[in-house]
Amino acid sequence: MTFQKCRHPTAAVTTLVPDFCDSLTSLFLFLSTTRISATAARAANSRAFAVTVTAQDYDFDLVIIGAGVGGHGAALHAVECGMKVAVIEGGGIGGTCVNRGCVPSKALLAASGRVREMKDADHLKMLGIEVGDVRFDRQGVADHATNLASTIRANLTNSMTSLGGERLVGNATLTDNHTVRYGNKKVTAKNIIIATGSTPFVPPGIEIDGKTVFTSDDALKLETVPPWVAIIGSGYIGLEFSDIYTALGSDVTFIEGACWGFPKSATLFTAPL
Repeated sequence: MTFQKCRHPTAAVTTLVPDFCDSLTSLFLFLSTTRISATAARAANSRAFAVTVTAQDYDFDLVIIGAGVGGHGAALHAVECGMKVAVIEGGGIGGTCVNRGCVPSKALLAASGRVREMKDADHLKMLGIEVGDVRFDRQGVADHATNLASTIRANLTNSMTSLGGERLVGNATLTDNHTVRYGNKKVTAKNIIIATGSTPFVPPGIEIDGKTVFTSDDALKLETVPPWVAIIGSGYIGLEFSDIYTALGSDVTFIEGACWGFPKSATLFTAPL
């Protein structure tokens, strides 16, 4: 397979484009992956379930599978409406956004962005500011992102429990229209909301070791700042990490199925009003 180069104004970033027309689904080599719905990954959710309990037997008015921002928001609204609510979490309150997405990635962007600004001596000199050698502590930057996520996760947990929502821990499985198993327990509800979030999509044949080939989940730990990073996929996840790594001193090469830019779906955000 051969590649052609696409120009990009940032010297530290190069884009390589495969000669074939197939779109490369985003994965990091570092993999900049699209995230697929955990619900869609379960074929069993398409089958019909038999109702086996009566209204007076329900443990809760509503059970929510998934404790991300969607499930958490639904739980708060239901409690405020007077419903008895339980949330089943399998991977921590806050889900993808708080633990492996928006919150830690924006924290890394903020810290690395400060480093980039302070290293721009020419611009600072125009403002009458002179700085010496700019250094950063990689672990300190990583800890900043982790601590912010932990704080928000704790706040979400407290907000739900203080209003009377019940928190159940385990991987959930629907056994019928009104029954959910989690771990070795089960619970019944009049209504069930599935808010299971997403996980990184890794194409078949790609082996992830979390060190030299990794997804965005691993990248958020910022365990290393390599001199060069290849990012397959130039969606918003890949672009964010390109910003982080180049600010901290890495060179970045994008490998994309089309010439430089967001995937076609992103044009929805840039169309004139």
